[in-house]
Amino acid sequence: MEGVVGLQHGFIVFVTYQMYYDYPPPTYLEYPILIAQDVILLLLILHYNGSLKQSLIYAVVFMGGWQLLTVQKWIIDLAMSLCTFISAGSKFAQLQCLWQSKDSGQVSALSWGMATYTCFARIYTTSVTTGDMQVLVRFIVMALLNSWVLATVLYYRKRSGEVQKKQD
Repeated sequence: MEGVVGLQHGFIVFVTYQMYYDYPPPTYLEYPILIAQDVILLLLILHYNGSLKQSLIYAVVFMGGWQLLTVQKWIIDLAMSLCTFISAGSKFAQLQCLWQSKDSGQVSALSWGMATYTCFARIYTTSVTTGDMQVLVRFIVMALLNSWVLATVLYYRKRSGEVQKKQD
């Protein structure tokens, strides 16, 4: 559940940042849809855990946080930087887990490949549409880290295949 809340927070900050700076809607149109998906997922998780009443607390916190983000320019800029830092920290944690287990069997290389491709595509579209340096830095950092996770997944997948062949 913490992952859903973290993703939702990142999406909210990102869409608020782009709305605050009056970017064209096509540059951030997928984020409201992603937020809605995460809200539905969060509600389902809370429902099946028997704690749906907590959803009101989450709703109040998110709505209050969303409003707080746009009080001052420095707040939205800081929030955007912190989202990049938190996302990078998440990728490093995933890399560390892969390095420790030396097993990528439960990790989807296709998903990481798509995430990497998406970041590179967003670097291009951001360069062409807004040229916002903070957004570009975010996508460059995420593209590099996603590439690193993808390479690690593929390395351990190949390595585990070689080990399995030797055992046969």
